[in-house]
Amino acid sequence: MELLTGCTGYLGRHLAQRLARDGRTMRALIRVGTDLKRIPPQIEETVWGALDDPAALARATHAIDTVYHLAARVSSGGSRDAFERDNVTATENLLEAADAAGVKRFVYVSSAGIYGADAASGDIDESTPLDPAIDQRGAYAWSKARADDRVRRFGENSRLEVVVVRPGILYGAEAKPFLGRLSFPVPRGRGRRVVVGSRENLLPLTHVDNACDAIALAGERGARGSAYNVIDGTTTQGEYLSLLADAGVTAVRPTYVPSALFTPIAMGCELATRLTGRALPLTRYKLRRATESLRYDTSAARDHLGWEPALDLPAGVASMKDNHAPDDATG
Repeated sequence: MELLTGCTGYLGRHLAQRLARDGRTMRALIRVGTDLKRIPPQIEETVWGALDDPAALARATHAIDTVYHLAARVSSGGSRDAFERDNVTATENLLEAADAAGVKRFVYVSSAGIYGADAASGDIDESTPLDPAIDQRGAYAWSKARADDRVRRFGENSRLEVVVVRPGILYGAEAKPFLGRLSFPVPRGRGRRVVVGSRENLLPLTHVDNACDAIALAGERGARGSAYNVIDGTTTQGEYLSLLADAGVTAVRPTYVPSALFTPIAMGCELATRLTGRALPLTRYKLRRATESLRYDTSAARDHLGWEPALDLPAGVASMKDNHAPDDATG
């Protein structure tokens, strides 16, 4: 039996469907108070509790072969302490419970955004160091990188076989369309949206079905202690947004603005933060990281897992045509 956390979120719901197609039986750890309608019908057993509840974790991990840990705080709000509690400490709690229960494998879903791009000599592969300044990008990014590191370190001193999967920006059926890493609507602009950066900037997109394929394969055959980049391919910002419009997914009309024009705004935000002690959403570092073009090496996932993106970009965008995105489409 497999254990899923985060199965009521966007990726978790799709993973439950994917594992069910493989004939897997699944148990889920569900927070008390969760709407029953959000639990995927493929889940056969439910344990009610939280990731800070030792008794619930013991029940959840009992007689489990593989844990798929997707649960995470993803909202933009919340303190650093809250992100550490929900994304780092909670992961450590689950690791310890899984190890104590004799679970064989632990698959942690991380993020391709945690790398220190400046350290890459070419395409970013799994040996590229994590971003040493990731705390400047916000509590969520910091907490995902910290949890990723904790999972791999735990596996070095445990019988538990840990495997890390690092997908890119998720898109696909039921998801709210991703419209740019740094963008905002123009008031009364009739769909006009400012997108910071060039239309040629590369986006590390991963269709949700392709991500689920990789996660399922990692559970089957991922090498102990390994991490796998899961990015569909090379896609430009302009190509992606044009396909969204052509497919009728969105009526957004992008206006691309050079990032240099926002540097004075970022500097002003930094000054205001120092003067007021209240963190504002833009810094020069965030601006640079949100508008840089990065290439990812996915050969490890292809060679070791046998993963190939089943859906290319046109097919992936087409899957979004009749989207009815739930409120938690990014969760």
